[in-house]
Amino acid sequence: MAHLSCLNRTNNGHDLLMSVSMPSIEVGTVGGGTILAPQGSVLDMLGVKGPHPSNPGENAQRLARIIAAAVMAGELSLMSALAAGHLVRAHLAHNRSQVNTPVASRPTTPGPRSAGTELASIQAQVAAAVGITPPSDDGK
Repeated sequence: MAHLSCLNRTNNGHDLLMSVSMPSIEVGTVGGGTILAPQGSVLDMLGVKGPHPSNPGENAQRLARIIAAAVMAGELSLMSALAAGHLVRAHLAHNRSQVNTPVASRPTTPGPRSAGTELASIQAQVAAAVGITPPSDDGK
């Protein structure tokens, strides 16, 4: 399932407009796995179980919008974590550092030598978009 997220500052930088596009999402609220208890209970909780009483396909469209909203929330959370430096710190704190990683499983990443500079630039842009201070060079 491919999607495209877009973040734009609006209102002279005071607001953030975020959108997500998921042109190929396929969902259903009738048939298939929807008859299974766990799937049916979640669809029921979301208010989209079964066919819509008057507009065929409306429940599936609503479910697709709910999924897109969840994807958008995840994207915003991820971008905020990247901009604040929390994602890297969390990986290091939870044993995803190179110190404890066997040498054989540490592949080198090809790319320009300025990748660190590019990452810092991306972090600063995302931080500005979400209105937070980017992490400093010392990781604090």
